Amino acid sequence: MLRGKRAVITGGGGGFGQALCVWLAREGVEVDFCARRADDIQKTCSIITAEGGIAKGYICDLTRPESLSQFSSQLLTSDKPIDILILSAAQWLSGTLDDQPDTEIINTISSGLTGSILLTQALLPGLRRSDSADIVSIISACGIPNFTDSIAHPAFFASKHGLSGFTTKLSQLLSEENIRVTGLYPPDFELTGLDTFVDNQSRMGERLMNGRSIWETIRFVLAQPRSCHISSIYFQGPTREDLKVRG
Repeated sequence: MLRGKRAVITGGGGGFGQALCVWLAREGVEVDFCARRADDIQKTCSIITAEGGIAKGYICDLTRPESLSQFSSQLLTSDKPIDILILSAAQWLSGTLDDQPDTEIINTISSGLTGSILLTQALLPGLRRSDSADIVSIISACGIPNFTDSIAHPAFFASKHGLSGFTTKLSQLLSEENIRVTGLYPPDFELTGLDTFVDNQSRMGERLMNGRSIWETIRFVLAQPRSCHISSIYFQGPTREDLKVRG
């Protein structure tokens, strides 16, 4: 279903973004991704090429508009359409208004919100060339109204609420062009590896969600016919703080 498509993923140099790149490549998707460090790009590409996949990484700092412009320009030099855009990158920030410098607050908003908006805007020409484009925003439970059960900084909450609003409006606007936009709101989750993970022993709420489950949800969304537009997906699960209290 996904084989032969082209995907762009932000934050593909490590963690969940890297895992998404690998999992998409295993589906036969041609992967383009960005990261801030050349070493991280090399690591992701090495994993994918060793398995026979296709991937290309680009240096990009989502907090810098000029870096975003260069990244998007490089992607659009190809005549091949962009079939999938996954907005995965975001700077994590914890704490209160009193214990973080201005630069960290600015970078949190810029990486998780402003950068995603500017990149999506820049890549629209490539997405419009696809017959069946998808945009997936990894938003977080911190973007759900009235959710406060997290040690995340208020600026991180603000970034995720902004991304939620952007994704919701974009989903309505771009549906008229057959571009499907879906927002995911996962709670805290863990990544235990790149192989298939099946946990049939834990009861609900006993441990963090595994990142593999989020990927399987994304894969499900991408495999749906165009008449099926899933605009938002909410997950339920404990936070790290919940598990510490219980422990």
